[in-house]
Amino acid sequence: MSTNAYRVYPTKSDTFTYDVGHDEKLMDFFNEKIQYYLGLNFYGTGIVDVPVELLEQVVVLKEDLELDEDTVKQIQLDIMDGKSRLGEVVSYHCF
Repeated sequence: MSTNAYRVYPTKSDTFTYDVGHDEKLMDFFNEKIQYYLGLNFYGTGIVDVPVELLEQVVVLKEDLELDEDTVKQIQLDIMDGKSRLGEVVSYHCF
């Protein structure tokens, strides 16, 4: 079963941004940079804050991280949303 990550603030997005279970290289990258999995509980669900700066790095590294174009487009939308708020982070609800 997949665990998908949905942007939470200011309102929950209708579509998920990335798939925690299938975007393995992305998750390895996040875990190396921000210890992503510490934000998730035993069942792999929870809320994780990802800095906009890190999401911008993901877009630059999209080929190395083997991201499909839909995922990259959604991350770019999330970056715009994150830049519009104080703190420049994007919160993802993973479930």
